[in-house]
Amino acid sequence: MKKMKNNLDEMQEQKLLKIEHRGCRLAFWGLFIAIYAQLAMGNKGFEAIGGECIVMLVLSAYLLIACIRNGIWDRTLKPNRKTNLAISLMSGLAIGGFWFMTSYLNYHKFWGSVATFIFMFIFVSLLVFACLSLTTVLYKRRKKHLDEQADKEENESL
Repeated sequence: MKKMKNNLDEMQEQKLLKIEHRGCRLAFWGLFIAIYAQLAMGNKGFEAIGGECIVMLVLSAYLLIACIRNGIWDRTLKPNRKTNLAISLMSGLAIGGFWFMTSYLNYHKFWGSVATFIFMFIFVSLLVFACLSLTTVLYKRRKKHLDEQADKEENESL
């Protein structure tokens, strides 16, 4: 297949990348909000949220694989245990809070809702921490490999 010529100058290319970046973030968070809004309205089951879940899963997997493959973690966050723990706890609070409200609105049992919150908080926090720890290890390994490869190419060019 013939590669098409890029008709954009550098400034236009940067603007297009920013537009695409914002569009991707909008799609990701829009799907996230749509899934939880449908769950909050009582739409349970795969028929109600299956399409959104599949699209979000594919988008998330692509972003994760592409970033790790290119040795990119984040603009502001560092890939360390402290950051992973903070993100895990925030995720646990958010999901636990959501399920607390859902449980309370459905069953009107405060202590049952508190138990749901505690269970979801602990489970989600541990799961997110484990996933972030695994991806941190994969990222650091890939980054080291890319750095070694760049050093090798630099030494060969001298």
